[in-house]
Amino acid sequence: MAVTIPAAIVANILEGAVARGADPAGILARAGLPGVVGALEAPDFVRLVRAVTLTLDDELAGLQQRPQRVGTHAIMAAHVSHADTLGEAYARAATFMDLMDNSFRYSLRENGANLLFEMTRIPGREVLNNAAVEMVLVLVSRMLAWMVGNRGAINGAWFDYPAPGHASAYRAMFHRAPMQFGQTGSGIAIPLSLCRLPVLRTEEQAAAYARRTPLDAFLPQDGTAGLPLEVAVAVETLLSADGTLPDMALIAATLGIAPHTLRRRLKRDGVDYSDIRKQVRRDMAVRLLTTTDAAVEEIAERTGFSEASAFIRAFRSWTGLTPRAYRVSEF
Repeated sequence: MAVTIPAAIVANILEGAVARGADPAGILARAGLPGVVGALEAPDFVRLVRAVTLTLDDELAGLQQRPQRVGTHAIMAAHVSHADTLGEAYARAATFMDLMDNSFRYSLRENGANLLFEMTRIPGREVLNNAAVEMVLVLVSRMLAWMVGNRGAINGAWFDYPAPGHASAYRAMFHRAPMQFGQTGSGIAIPLSLCRLPVLRTEEQAAAYARRTPLDAFLPQDGTAGLPLEVAVAVETLLSADGTLPDMALIAATLGIAPHTLRRRLKRDGVDYSDIRKQVRRDMAVRLLTTTDAAVEEIAERTGFSEASAFIRAFRSWTGLTPRAYRVSEF
């Protein structure tokens, strides 16, 4: 099912570009979008955010006091990947972001059964609109959940502004967490029980993930915990070995599980095998594009596509960009 980004978020992202003197028509043309936009499906929204980011050379899309130059998010992801646990990853992220000394202060503290990741506005610093808060909390929580192979449970979310008109979209953005508006700061509550989870992703994988932001922040997260994660690792291992995308029977044999049992257990976890394979392919393709000089045709072969044209169509459906455009963006 297509993921739709509310028109209000789209407008807020464009407002950041306009406030920094960019031509909105030029940005929409760069993103391959019509002159008037409303709600967007995820690939179109990804193209829009990339167009704004690259035009401004600002990963914060012009929403905060100072630009965050392209590449900063990947550096943070690489830094966070060296944490041992999710709790330590949040600590590293909060410290890194606070050092940027932009429009917010970031902090971390325990409160009861939760770890609170908090952001408070620095007096006198510009925060253009609510997207400045939404994007930070969504991107950080999704990235760190991905780091530990978890679906990102959140026990609460709060915001220092009144409930916006698109507040209903927050349920999906913040995993149906209880929400409060009009608070003195903004943040999310992470269950302490999850904070002991080990960080599973490598520095290379983390940097590649950051380079495809904001794609994963607004797509369903597939195959990221327990048995689904084991399946994803097995698929990637076999795909990396010979460029052949394994079927479920081969993965079941690799894991020592009967195919019907594997199918039943994945269904119990709410995951479909085909979705896991798709995510593994996408992750590998992005990693090869951003960390190697391999030709698109070679990457297509290594990710199990029989023809480069099929790979290009698939990649565009994942990211809103062709492989070559994605690589040239250096983002």
